Amino acid sequence: MSRVTSTPRAKSEGGILPLSWPGSKLRGRNRIAESFYNGPGWARFRRWERLFLKIQGGEARARRQILRHLPTQPMATVLEVGIGDGANLKLLPKDWTTYGVDIAVRPLGECLNLHPLMNGRVLRSEGESLPFADAAFDACYSIGGFNYFCDHASTLREMRRVTRVGGRLIVADEDSRLHRWGIGHLIGLKSIDAFWLGALGLDREFVQMVFDQPFDPGPVVSQHWPGSVRHSIWGGLGYCYVASHESEPSTS
Repeated sequence: MSRVTSTPRAKSEGGILPLSWPGSKLRGRNRIAESFYNGPGWARFRRWERLFLKIQGGEARARRQILRHLPTQPMATVLEVGIGDGANLKLLPKDWTTYGVDIAVRPLGECLNLHPLMNGRVLRSEGESLPFADAAFDACYSIGGFNYFCDHASTLREMRRVTRVGGRLIVADEDSRLHRWGIGHLIGLKSIDAFWLGALGLDREFVQMVFDQPFDPGPVVSQHWPGSVRHSIWGGLGYCYVASHESEPSTS
């Protein structure tokens, strides 16, 4: 019998279980991210993301720099926080049972189109409030997007809560300070960088969020995932923190 339990408030729509928190209204960075991923800009930006991964040796190789840290056990049950269109699913063992959450319904719909077996196993939910029982998964991971989550500490605590003792925890993303290497920031004209980021597909509100969020994940990950190890990925342009759910985190 599966350890995974959730309590959605309504029936699924097209295989996507519904928003799992009261009011169904997002705030802060989560609202900005939801708007972007549900809008036309994501399709444009996705092309540039794929090009970036291709430069890193190909999309599969770039993703495996992170996925290699997942457990090797057969028949594992895992959760991806920020599953998007399910690009990582094809790289996981066939005998695993994968669940996924995301705040944006459009990528979740694309995930189901590409991976029909995920029907009923994708949920529209914030990472800060995962609708699963304690210790439900053998591993919980998030690849991309973590920099702009509304509450990093709450997300890390939730990921740890739903993972069994001895399970694996992973969070990875690009360095949030990459935009500071843009020519506009280097010469003191941020509008130049805002222009080319907009040309890539990012809307104005998302660009401003990028500029306002020089996030360093190290301190918050160390506090809530004791013993975590940082791995450099994507030629030093990204990070991957890996931890085992073993000891109690600091409550300070």
